[in-house]
Order: sequence, then structure tokens, then C-alpha cells
Amino acid sequence: MKLSWYGTAAVMIEHNGYRIVFDPFLGMPLDEEPFRREKLAAKLRCADAVLVTHGHFDHIYDIPYLFNNSDKEIYATATPCKTLREKGMGENLRLIAPGDSFTPGGMKITVYQGRHCKFDLGVVKKTLFKKDTVRHPDKLLKLWMINKSYDENGEILFYEIEADGKRVQLMGSMGMDTDTDYPINADALVLPFQGTGDPSASVKPIVEKLQPKAIYLDHYDDAFPPMSSQVETNGFVTAMHKKGIPAVAMEYGKTYQI
Repeated sequence: MKLSWYGTAAVMIEHNGYRIVFDPFLGMPLDEEPFRREKLAAKLRCADAVLVTHGHFDHIYDIPYLFNNSDKEIYATATPCKTLREKGMGENLRLIAPGDSFTPGGMKITVYQGRHCKFDLGVVKKTLFKKDTVRHPDKLLKLWMINKSYDENGEILFYEIEADGKRVQLMGSMGMDTDTDYPINADALVLPFQGTGDPSASVKPIVEKLQPKAIYLDHYDDAFPPMSSQVETNGFVTAMHKKGIPAVAMEYGKTYQI
């Protein structure tokens, strides 16, 4: 399997030429960097199928723009499916839920219940008092209003993808369901690294629980300022290497062989 990251939580997994993109998102504000957005849009549209982890705007906002006139199947739970139907989509939506298993492109996908990270005081302070927020509070208000119409309703998915004797686990947010029995020792864990004041501390119990053989960080970038911030990843990556777990903050557009 090949693994690539295209900003925020947009991850593409490829197996024998078949591509699945998770949570395709072009970034915001919408009126900036149109050339970069169109270049990324062309890349994401190459996917053969789309999998959604949850319904927040930074995970599904651009799906209608990217795939509305496409026959490519889009797998999501009930709430993001409802949101996408309200945005004009329908026939290519495929309803899924924790416990489901299916095999697009020969990859076995198993769906587990996940949990969203809990926004703490640290991340709230970081957002409200950053320079970009102080200079452009209207941008924060705009994103907050958009976010209100993109509910996740507790429907956060955790995926396991199997192919070529390898297992890749992909989390939609930095949280786990206490009642779910997750498989351990996956060959790779795609781990979102944003949403709390101290992501390194927040992901520690996740790593201890899942015991992955390698970690690939995503969602650490400043993709929708001023609501987001660039997260420092070097400390966590170094700490993981000291524990014998290879870890990397994925580089935009780079392909990793699993």
C-alpha cells in the first residue's frame, strides 16, 4: 500500500492502482490561493472512492465540489450523508456504520467507532489570542458559522485498511471509544495531531492502547486559519523514536510505502 497526505485530514491510500481518499478538503479561506486549490482538486478527483471519518466542515465541505458530477462512491455515516444530500448529492452516497466491512479495490475496510478530541482551554486560548484572529475576527466568525452547519453527531469513524498482508489504521479525530475493542499492532497508524492544547499528551494513551508499528501524523497543519494553527510535531516524533516506534509528520504530497 502507498500512503499520501494532501493537507488537513485528506489522506490517499493506493493499492494496485486503486485509490481511496479520506476526508478530501481543499483548505480555507476560499478566496485565497485559487491555483493551489485547483491543482489539489485535480489530484483528489483521481481517487476511485471517498471515505468520510465524520461530518465536520474540514472533512466534507469540498466533497460536493469535487465529486457532485461523479459516479465515484462516497462512504459515510448517516449525519454526513444527510449534510451532503442537503448540498445536492445523493446517488453516489453509501451509508456505513461501525461494524461494517467492505472491499473497494481489493482493500478490506473495517469500520470502528471513534471519538472526537475534546477541545480544551489551551486550544481555545491559542485560537482566540493568535495574531491572525485579533487582526481578522471576521474570518473566525465566518468559519464558526460554517462549522455550525456541519455536525458530526458523535459519528466519528476509525478505519482499518488491509491489503498485501499489511494493516493501516486511520483515525478521524484524536479520540477513541472506550467501549470498542480495537485491533492492535497495525503496521501503520495515521494519527490526527490537532485539537488540544497539548497533542503529544493527548495521543499518549492512544499510542499505548493501539501499539502501532509506525505512526504517520496528519491534520497538524494550519489549513483553515484562524480556527487552526500549525502544530509543532518534532517533540512527539523524537519521543516516539526513543521508544522504538518510527514516526513522521507526513509531508504534503509525499508518498510513503507501507
